[in-house]
Amino acid sequence: MKFVLTSAGISNKSIENELMRIIGKDFTDVNMLFCITASNYEGGEMNEWLIEDLKKLKQLGFKIDICDINGISKEKFLPRFEWADVLYFEGGNTQWLRSCIKNSGLEEHLGRLLKTRVWIGASAGSCVLSPTLCNSCQDLFDENIEGYQTDGLGFVDFQFIPHLNNEWFPKIKQKNIRNASKNLKEVDGEKLYAIDDNGAIFIDNENIKVISEGEWFEIQK
Repeated sequence: MKFVLTSAGISNKSIENELMRIIGKDFTDVNMLFCITASNYEGGEMNEWLIEDLKKLKQLGFKIDICDINGISKEKFLPRFEWADVLYFEGGNTQWLRSCIKNSGLEEHLGRLLKTRVWIGASAGSCVLSPTLCNSCQDLFDENIEGYQTDGLGFVDFQFIPHLNNEWFPKIKQKNIRNASKNLKEVDGEKLYAIDDNGAIFIDNENIKVISEGEWFEIQK
């Protein structure tokens, strides 16, 4: 399986080049399903980020289908996921995205879909891949978690913390994350990656590579 975990999407040329390598063909030949479910929960300024990400992806040449899995039947959205070569999950509220993936019925098909497709996540779209979503590190984002499940999809065995040093997330600093990581349990994952908006983690089966033009750090448990 192939995953690209980003903080802010394809934010620089280094990420762009590595993405082309992992996809294996020119972006103009790639069908992309762009899932906006996490963003729709937030609204407001989140829409500005979503629009800018869409502009960037369109400029790169992807053929894009925009989809919100919340409120659409599986029979309607699943063929659109099957059409895509790349599944791009935009940022927003992580717990809402996780719940919608489960409640919509998409989760039961992801294992099959990801055998032949690349998952690209931005922020929440990356965090949702981790073993758990509500823990001492993830809670630094102060997201609304009441009533939502705490488990992640578990496609990666580590915690992913985006937006390192971003002014919009004042608690996401190395000191705070390192302190909070002391309370992570074994079920939360084997390690933690924190990365700013200029980096990404590429996973090609069991091979992990960090591509960054900014700051990032790793914590081994």
